[in-house]
Amino acid sequence: MDAFTDRAYGGNPCAVVLDADDLSADQMQAIAQEMNLSETAFVLSSDRAAFRVRYFTPREEIPFAGHPTIATTYAMATQGSVDLRRPGIVIEVEFAIGVLPVEIEVSDLGIGRIVMTQPVPEYGDMVEPSVVAEALQVSITDLHPGCLPQVVGVGVPFLMIGARDRATMLGVNPDWDGLQHVCRSVDVAATYLYAPGGQNVRADLCARFLDPFAHYEDPFTGSACGAMAALAARNGLVDKEDVVVEQGEGVGRIGYANVSLRDVDKKLLVGGTAALVVSGTITAPSVEDGDRFGDGGIT
Repeated sequence: MDAFTDRAYGGNPCAVVLDADDLSADQMQAIAQEMNLSETAFVLSSDRAAFRVRYFTPREEIPFAGHPTIATTYAMATQGSVDLRRPGIVIEVEFAIGVLPVEIEVSDLGIGRIVMTQPVPEYGDMVEPSVVAEALQVSITDLHPGCLPQVVGVGVPFLMIGARDRATMLGVNPDWDGLQHVCRSVDVAATYLYAPGGQNVRADLCARFLDPFAHYEDPFTGSACGAMAALAARNGLVDKEDVVVEQGEGVGRIGYANVSLRDVDKKLLVGGTAALVVSGTITAPSVEDGDRFGDGGIT
């Protein structure tokens, strides 16, 4: 599935593996490595919600992620696991961080946006702008003067870095080793750059996700865009309750999310659409007791 886009080959791709109850964590990790996407989602049965999901990067399991939630819910709805006979359906989904509601907007045209409820943002450490500027290989004046770099998260924390403008943000070519050092200093896995505006005139904020440990830029990051929008509003960069976030221009896969900040002290609402790219079957790997290759593989 491609998430935060209404057409295939846009937004952020996510592999969604259905009926994953019989897979071990090692098998899920092996599949995520094979898919080699930022996240792969595994759908399992739940006695607490409509279904349970586990999310794996190629390196590790993570407790929550945004674009896989959009992709997974869309996939479950399209393959008949959700009753779509009502105009607005709210289901509960079990994540590692707990059970959260997800709304599916439905019209005569079919499935529209998937709107996920995210926890209240947690605001953490700030980082000296000069340290961040050096790691990004920009001048300190290229950073937004009203937005000090700060760790914020809704389950997974990221270092949010405000840029002066969109052009500056898109021009960042970081020192990956230096950015790794900054991330380690505040115990986060990645940074999230943001600036006012976007390529599309309807965008209020634009962003880039930079993972210095994988030297990777994520096309769209649903677990970061809501927290960033809340921080931007807190810092006075936007003064709206409903914000459109654009991400992915730097990698040619622009996506959009609608973020509602109406009740930000209690929850965040992050919505987006999705598109099916390919469906089929996958062979379950023979992974037991940490043996990545199985009995008949390489030793």
